[in-house]
Amino acid sequence: MTRFDQRDAVLSDLTAVRGLLALWVFAYHANLHLQFAGFGSLIGRGYLGVDGFFILSGLVLAHRHPNPSQTFAAYGGFWWRRLVRLYPTAVAMLLLLAAGLMVARFGGVRPHDAYRADGHEFTLQLLMLNGWGFSHGWTWNYPSWSISTEWAGYLLFPLLAVIVSRCDGPAVALGSVAMGVALLLLSSLSAPGLNLTYQGALLRFFPEFFGGILLARQLRLGLPWPLWLMAAIGIGVLSLGIWLRAMTTAGDAVTTIGLWLIIGTLAAGQQRVFGRLPALLTLGAISYPFYMAYAPVELIFSRAWGHWHLDPTRWPYLWLMPMFACVLALSWVTARLVERPALRYLAGHHQDR
Repeated sequence: MTRFDQRDAVLSDLTAVRGLLALWVFAYHANLHLQFAGFGSLIGRGYLGVDGFFILSGLVLAHRHPNPSQTFAAYGGFWWRRLVRLYPTAVAMLLLLAAGLMVARFGGVRPHDAYRADGHEFTLQLLMLNGWGFSHGWTWNYPSWSISTEWAGYLLFPLLAVIVSRCDGPAVALGSVAMGVALLLLSSLSAPGLNLTYQGALLRFFPEFFGGILLARQLRLGLPWPLWLMAAIGIGVLSLGIWLRAMTTAGDAVTTIGLWLIIGTLAAGQQRVFGRLPALLTLGAISYPFYMAYAPVELIFSRAWGHWHLDPTRWPYLWLMPMFACVLALSWVTARLVERPALRYLAGHHQDR
């Protein structure tokens, strides 16, 4: 029996991977200001860290719910716990941005783009609908588009989990191949590759989320190849995808497939790899508020540096280190004062991480 076969097992490697993915996404966003790495680099592909989160979401939920109940009461309880997992942090960051905007307006400072503070967009984010194709751009807490798509996945998870729980090995393999092909087609036909946010986000999300659910089923049925081979292939495919992206947008899908294989290896392994690193475990535990805290801090930093006529590309570390420290601090405060109390008092002890 592997750790993955135990529903309540703590998969520390996956928590640490969340920390790594959060760092990758942060480095990508920071690079948009600092331009210290080319678009073809590993950092320039950091938007694919979100795709890793999508795979992990399906995998971990399917791990916690290997035999999903088919009653409406069970569905309601599941949806409530997932809402409590997402909503308090999302609303806290959105209200923080709204408060900052009000303070700025009283001080005579208005946003460069008035559309970024649009009331319609605020409502979409408040209802977690901004990633469903209704939004028109990067407004308010712009990373929340991915949280909106996660919510769509959670709404459909009970149905998807029931379907996958009835699949045998060949059906799981066929489904996994189909999800990979879907990602390759989407990535090849899309001008930005898989870097789809407000428009096309659901097309990006569901093959990866469903792929994570299928991966969980495959791990329970047993892998048809040794873990070392799966890990080696995953690392090779991921590296190939990063290299291919300089020539074709299909490289994004190849990179994501590599992530899928690596995540599966870490989930199935008996020995901890990244889970031995306390810093990554800590960051992984607060990866959601860390991801959501970027936009409020970035807005303040951008306006302050613009006011002082400073160029972040000339002083990259003077911008990067305080920025990282502030995002980390805000995420820690949010986890301690918002996320964890909400989970404890609203969702009870049965938390789906």
